[in-house]
Amino acid sequence: MLTLSLVVSLTLGGTDTLSKQSLQGLNFKGPSDWQKVAPDANSIQWNEPASGAEFAVSVFPVDPVRPSKLCVKQLVEALGSEGFVALTLGAQPASKKVSIDYVGEEKNDANKVSTTTVVGCNGQKKWVLTWTAKVSMSARFGPVLKRVMDSITYGK
Repeated sequence: MLTLSLVVSLTLGGTDTLSKQSLQGLNFKGPSDWQKVAPDANSIQWNEPASGAEFAVSVFPVDPVRPSKLCVKQLVEALGSEGFVALTLGAQPASKKVSIDYVGEEKNDANKVSTTTVVGCNGQKKWVLTWTAKVSMSARFGPVLKRVMDSITYGK
């Protein structure tokens, strides 16, 4: 069973191509073939209609400029620190939280969704990334999310 899961993960994880994106000095890769909108100058959102998956990034200046670790700490506290795990992305501090919930009236596996929230800061720019997809699609979208997170860098 583990082998089958790995094969499915590797097969489906490669179906979503990524392309370079830049938003307010934050560089990363986003899904190339998904529907993309920019609701304002600080945000980009993607939607994959066939699965209902959604991905969004928002970037804002830090004012006043502060140490990056303090900035991430303040972001996490503002969102409620429970469940966040510290990590490093783009050679700067970040933090990630995964939440499970249900969409629709019935609480069953078909309606179970996972939302990953990631925040980061380099002391001058702060950002939040959210990724929501059905748990049943994690073999496809887990590897894509990892590739997006691994691609994050700060521009000059």
